[in-house]
Amino acid sequence: MTQSSKDKVIAWLTSAGFIVAPLNTALPSNAEWGLAVSTPPPVQVRLKIFGLNTGGIVIGMGVNFSDKHREELIRLPVKERIRFSATMLDRVLSICPYCRIALQGGVTSPVALIAEILLFSDEITRQRLVDDSARLVNVFLIVNALLWEKFPHTITAPQHSQSSSFI
Repeated sequence: MTQSSKDKVIAWLTSAGFIVAPLNTALPSNAEWGLAVSTPPPVQVRLKIFGLNTGGIVIGMGVNFSDKHREELIRLPVKERIRFSATMLDRVLSICPYCRIALQGGVTSPVALIAEILLFSDEITRQRLVDDSARLVNVFLIVNALLWEKFPHTITAPQHSQSSSFI
């Protein structure tokens, strides 16, 4: 992917309300460049975008479970943890059927979920990039919503109502 393609991706995401910065970590061996992308506050969802040597891009993100949620999950019987993992995967795949999903920790003791979308060079358009980035933001939100639903007592801070939109 050329520098002009990278600049186009940055411009598209910025115009859609995302915060975009260069990625300051080591890149995968098949990547030419990387971007750190996030939604604006109050809920900042962080994505990573890699421009691949093949001309495609990968949009990815991870959702780490909080220590409180990990503690609550481990207290559940194994069958209940498996049901929770299955429900979470079902909900994530229903909003992103072509996401590549990895459940870290396994179905009996999940600690994080990673989701990524691969776009081949002939699929990269402004609309597709923005839609798929928003889709991953929704993955983040659905994972957290399931954790909040299962363990509502883990939410301790009062929630301030503030309307915000990035798209």
